[in-house]
Amino acid sequence: MLRFLSCLIILLSSLAQANPEQLIKHTFGQISQGIAALNDPSRKDIEQILKQELEPIMDMERMSKLVLGDHWKRASLKQKRRFMQCFNRQLIYSQADALRTWHSEKWTLNNSTYNNSGSKVAIEMDLVRKQETRHMLLRLYKSGKHWYIYDAALNGISLLRNYRDDYALKIESQGLGKTLAKLCQHYPLTIKKLLMAANEWPPFIGRSLPGQGFSVELVSQVLTRAGYQVSMAFAPWRKVMQGMQQGKYDISVAAWSSADRQQQFLFSTPYYHNQLVVVSATQDIGTIAAFRHALLIDKKSLGLMEDYAYDQLIPAGGNIRYHQHYRPLLRKLASHEVDMALLDADVARYILHSMSGLQARLQVPTSTVHSRSLHMTMLKEHPAATSVMADFNLWLAVYLASDDYQKLLKKYQLVRYPLDDKQGSSTH
Repeated sequence: MLRFLSCLIILLSSLAQANPEQLIKHTFGQISQGIAALNDPSRKDIEQILKQELEPIMDMERMSKLVLGDHWKRASLKQKRRFMQCFNRQLIYSQADALRTWHSEKWTLNNSTYNNSGSKVAIEMDLVRKQETRHMLLRLYKSGKHWYIYDAALNGISLLRNYRDDYALKIESQGLGKTLAKLCQHYPLTIKKLLMAANEWPPFIGRSLPGQGFSVELVSQVLTRAGYQVSMAFAPWRKVMQGMQQGKYDISVAAWSSADRQQQFLFSTPYYHNQLVVVSATQDIGTIAAFRHALLIDKKSLGLMEDYAYDQLIPAGGNIRYHQHYRPLLRKLASHEVDMALLDADVARYILHSMSGLQARLQVPTSTVHSRSLHMTMLKEHPAATSVMADFNLWLAVYLASDDYQKLLKKYQLVRYPLDDKQGSSTH
């Protein structure tokens, strides 16, 4: 009963400037849709949704005062703050656990009873799941233009009264300090900090780019929504890989997947598709078959980037020259020192735009010969890899459907390609 009531006090605390009945209907609808969108959601999945949507507007001070009663007056300022923080985590945990096992399939609002000034209201409602009906009484108060829920009752039993009685017994037997210590130990604050790393790869990654590049911005925004604190480091690709293996870095923000890499790394759901094109100053090559014919039959020289796992795209026996940077390769293409290069279209286009002397001699074709899905990745041995990846994928799905993703694509002048990840892939 206590867990279920706890669920409701957080579920319905997202009340803003409107009539409280309408706000309750809206909140129930939003939470129900969020849970229904998850496939077998865990408690942690639901916690993340509630933290994102509800936690910022919970009035924990008012609730904490009601729970501690006279003990609140005797508590120091530090103790009050600690109790609010740890009690908040207890409520979030308990309500997520309750919602995971029981949430209503339909609900109805019955009577609403306001006080004389209209600043408080008690709303009666029924929650129904299969053949079970639960009768709830929700108590809300108005602060300024906003409504907040501060108590809920099931069959006349108050949520806050349960908590107040429980804490009164604990404080009487062991004191406020020890009770608070045990509460915070049981519901600890976890500060999740992650260090991301990548090599320069504009417009996806770059120190001088606004937001440090498309991939850095996207991964940062998604992880922030999931409740993580992130920072960014720049290093050559091999140093990034070594740093991840040594525990120096947690995340590579932009990677292509391959069979070899999948043995060591976890890959996120794709958030973009890179389009590989053949850049040449002398001929148009628009298919993978034409590319391989030019390399093997016509004996054309091929420029490739180091540390790109091209895998089966590059047949053995060709005249291949590797480069560390795009600019020297593009210059060699323009001067016919290299016949062709297999490059990412967005990166080639971005760099060529800054090389005005080459624009008349080189063009980035629109014909894609192959596509690579772009991912965030973590070492499988990383102690938090599984949970971070699950969190990222959950919030990425929300982000990709949002206006923020469209704005980010527009900011970096990128095109949205299908993210079905059905085409072959390798590692950048």
